[in-house]
Order: sequence, then C-alpha cells, then structure tokens
Amino acid sequence: FLMLDSVPRFDEASAARLAHERFGIDGVIHPLFSERDQNFRVQPRRTGHGAVLKIANAREARAILEAQHAALDHLARRTGLTPRVLGTTDGERLIPVTAPDGREHLAWAISWLRGRPLAEVHRPSPALLTSLGRAVAEVDTAFIGFDHPAVHRPFIWNLSGARPVVDERRALVTDPSLGAVIDAVCRAFDLHTAPVLPSLARAVIHGDLNDYNVLVECSDAPDSALAVCGIVDFGDMVESYAVADLAIAVAYALLDAPDPLAVAASVVAAFHAERPLIADE
Repeated sequence: FLMLDSVPRFDEASAARLAHERFGIDGVIHPLFSERDQNFRVQPRRTGHGAVLKIANAREARAILEAQHAALDHLARRTGLTPRVLGTTDGERLIPVTAPDGREHLAWAISWLRGRPLAEVHRPSPALLTSLGRAVAEVDTAFIGFDHPAVHRPFIWNLSGARPVVDERRALVTDPSLGAVIDAVCRAFDLHTAPVLPSLARAVIHGDLNDYNVLVECSDAPDSALAVCGIVDFGDMVESYAVADLAIAVAYALLDAPDPLAVAASVVAAFHAERPLIADE
C-alpha cells in the first residue's frame, strides 16, 4: 500500500539540477520528509521564499497528481492557506524524470509556504486551537464546487471505508489489551456512528490534516504559535464524508493533551462557527 518499493531515489545534487534546469529554480536544497514520494525545499540563495520540488512515487497515478493540481488551482482562488502549482521553464506543470536507478517518475513544483508544523507546538494555546478549527472550515468551504474523477477511488485512509479495513486487519493485533480497546471502539462505532453515516454530506476533502500538514505562524518565543497560516500535502485527497477533515484534524490535535475533550471542543466550536455542523456530524 505505501508503495515503498517504488519511492524515488534522487540525491540532493540531482534534485538541485532538476529544479534549476527544468523549473528555473535555483537555491539550496533541503530534503523534506515524505512517506512514499520525495520532496525538496529549494531555498533561494538571495531573496524570495523559494519552492518545493515534488517527485512522485513511480506507482503514483498521473490522474491523482493532476487532481491535486486542479484542487490547488481551485483553492488558490478561494483561500490563501494553500500553495500554488509552479510551471517549468517550458510552461508544463508535470514532467517525467528518470531517477538514478532508472525508474521513471513524475515531478512538479509548488510555492513554499512560510511557517512551521503544528506538530512542533507542544502545548497549543486556546487561540491556536480556535485558529485550527477556522482554517479547516475555510479549506473545506473553499473545496465546495470542486470535483475530479481521480478522487473517487478506493483508498485505505478514506474514513468512509474504515470499518471493513479494521475488520480485515484485526487478527494482526496480538496484544490483548490493545485488541480489547480496538474491539470496544468498534462496538461503539457500530452502535453510535454507523447508523448516522448515510445522513452525512459528502465532498472532496484534504484527507490528511495531521499536525505536520498544518503550518503555523510563530514568533521567536517557544510554543508561541499565533495562528494557522498554511495547509499542505494534498496527496491523500479523496471524496468522503465532508466532516472527515475536521475529525482527522481533531484526532491529531488532541494527542498527548492533558484534557483531550477540551481540545476537541475548541477545534469543533471554531469550525462550527465558520461552517455549521448538522447534529449527526
């Protein structure tokens, strides 16, 4: 599933050459973490914010990347939270490139967004949690009217199909205490959640609003994040329950929180103020 056998294997020198020769972007290369692709920040040597060079997994479907381009174009007209797709020196936006191991990949580039990952803020303030809820609502609202055939796909991380995936893999969990927790959650899901799912609105969503894909504006003091300033990485974009983006953002925001329900309440309240939830959501 993670396509680890077809991850790009470009070194920094090759990435810098690709960015310069094909996209006209010159600067210092910094590798960025990616689960199944390769991403490099190209930081200008003098001025400007730079760009991110993205090299897709060899098994990634071209249609998925084209869907991301279309989504980012759509969102750029409606919100300032997302990066812009950049063209090559020839005016293309998605080009084939050959890795040192001979595999062919598709490469593209986006503008660099300033900020740091929300994951680096160990104790988000109430104001930051409110900003998170508003930002998720803003992106979800901006998605209204967008669709693309490629996002209607079977996808393991799509929450609308999560329950069968858990059943298929339940036997792999051999720890009794962890297994008991999973079983309890599944019983609660079947009792309280499954009956209302048919009533939920569906839409195209980001699909992976984890705390590394949410960028925050910070001052110099530790844990002094002011507000959410960017949303990145649309590689898990999918058609699903419209409320799923909020659910995913909340799940990450409450990790290790002393009062997780208070964190969830803050994020949900802020989201609801911008994009009202129905009772079943």
